[in-house]
Amino acid sequence: MSNEPRAIFPGSKARKPQYVLGTENGTKRTSNVTEAKIVEAVEDIEDNVAIFLEKCVPVVLVRYAEAYSIDYYKDGSIAVCFRVNGYMLRMWRSDIDCDVAADIMCNFFRTASLPDMTGWHCQKIYPEQETPETKLCVDGEDFRYFDMADVFCALENIIEGKSLWMLYDFIKGDGGYVSIRRRDNDAAPTAGYKVEYVRWTNPAPTGFRGVVSDEGLLRSWLWSLIEGEKLPDPLSCWEEFGVNDYFERLVFRFLDEEKDER
Repeated sequence: MSNEPRAIFPGSKARKPQYVLGTENGTKRTSNVTEAKIVEAVEDIEDNVAIFLEKCVPVVLVRYAEAYSIDYYKDGSIAVCFRVNGYMLRMWRSDIDCDVAADIMCNFFRTASLPDMTGWHCQKIYPEQETPETKLCVDGEDFRYFDMADVFCALENIIEGKSLWMLYDFIKGDGGYVSIRRRDNDAAPTAGYKVEYVRWTNPAPTGFRGVVSDEGLLRSWLWSLIEGEKLPDPLSCWEEFGVNDYFERLVFRFLDEEKDER
C-alpha cells in the first residue's frame, strides 16, 4: 500500500473518531474497526462486493454540509457521501485500485480526512429504505402531507411576504429540486425572487439560477413544473451553473474555514 499522503482535509474536528465498517455488501457491520480490518476488507472486495466506512459523528465541512461515509465497490468505484441541506449526495469516481482505496479509507479512519475530489462526479442518493418522493419545505418547516395546491400556495405566501423561502423536491423526470427565495430591495419598487433549479440528470446534474421580478412569469413556470407532463425549460433570464463544480466549491470552503479557525 502506498505511503504517499492523499488527503487534503486535516480532520482536526474529529480527534477521537468512532466508525462502523460494513462488509459483505453492507450486510455485516462492526464498530471494532482497525486499519488492518479496513485493508483486509478492501483486498477482499471481490467477495465483499461493496464496503463502507461510516463515521458515527460526521465531519462538518460548513454549517449545512457534512461527510459521513466512504464507500468502495467491486467495480473499482469509490464514493464520499454527504448530507447537504437535508439532501444525501455523493461525490464519486471510478478506476480506483485497491491500494488507493485502502489509503483513502485509512486516512478517513485515522484523521477524518477526505480525499481530493477535484473532477469527481456528483450524484443524489437515497437510503435503501427510502423511495424517491416529492418534498416541500417552507422557512425550514417540512410538510409531510401536501398536494400541488400547497406547493403553489407556498409561492403565494412568499410573494405576499408571509414566508421567506421554499424548497420543492420533485421526482418527475430524473428528479431534482427548485428553491425560491424572496429578495427585498429598498431601491426597487417590487420584490425579486432568487430561483435555483437543479435536475439530477445522468451522467451529470444540470443547474440553473437567476432572479425573477415578474411574479406572473414565476407563477406560470412553477405551475408548469407541478402540473406539466414534462419538466419545464429554465427561464431565459437564468444562467446555467455546474452542479458538480458548485458542490466541489462548497466542500472546499472547509479548507478556508479551517485556516480561519487556526
